[in-house]
Amino acid sequence: MPSPLLIAQLSDPHIGTGPAFLGGRMDTEAALRRAVAHVAALQPAPDLVLLTGDLTDRGTAAEYAVVADALAPLGMPVYAVPGNHDDPTVARNALRRCMPVAPDAPAGACCYTLRVGGLHLIALDTVVPRQSHGALQPDQLAWLARALDARRGEPVLLFMHHPPLPTGIEAMDACSLMEGADALAALVRGHGQVQGLLCGHLHRAVQMQFGGAPLHVAPSVAHQIALDLRPGAPLHARLEPPKISLHRWSPLHGLCTHLSYVEPFGPMIPL
Repeated sequence: MPSPLLIAQLSDPHIGTGPAFLGGRMDTEAALRRAVAHVAALQPAPDLVLLTGDLTDRGTAAEYAVVADALAPLGMPVYAVPGNHDDPTVARNALRRCMPVAPDAPAGACCYTLRVGGLHLIALDTVVPRQSHGALQPDQLAWLARALDARRGEPVLLFMHHPPLPTGIEAMDACSLMEGADALAALVRGHGQVQGLLCGHLHRAVQMQFGGAPLHVAPSVAHQIALDLRPGAPLHARLEPPKISLHRWSPLHGLCTHLSYVEPFGPMIPL
């Protein structure tokens, strides 16, 4: 039986926000570098790292150069999908090893598959150019259907930027996955061995069920969106302690997700 896998998920660093961002209280580049140092020091070391979008704030080549430099200390494979703040074309050119687009992927979409140990991973591109919301178009859903069919009966993990379900944070729900969610759920349910879906975008840790599989939204490695479930509530950022998601997958027990704080609270105390 394949050994368990450990997957670190980092999301929404927004490199390039500038020194005045949030009143000068959030340096997103420093936040990403701290998160990378945290991942690099984990024991046991993760088998791979997934970045679930909004790597940059404006999608420029200079911003992706900073991302690439920040990721350099990681010794394990790193894979990424773009978010609505990214430019997928510029991102693919700058981060080719992190975005190995499949030869048969729909035109312009950052879609690919890979296998790590006993687990298949499938990357989906939910970006709608120059829009905040996400979509999975029919050609990408057809590509996903073929990818899942080729892995019938085998465990699969999907990752993408926009969550396909509402969370109650209305302003973020209005720019979530607005097209293709029902078709995606049907594909997940029909495959029967999808171990989970990993998303970003919300800047909060959220757990849901989708198409009969667990869905996890990772927090941002930088700033969080305030949890406000009141109807019509405006968006606010919060400088909560930054976290990464750490997923342990095993063939026997599936996906187990932890949140790991980037900055320690204090020394370990024996019990």
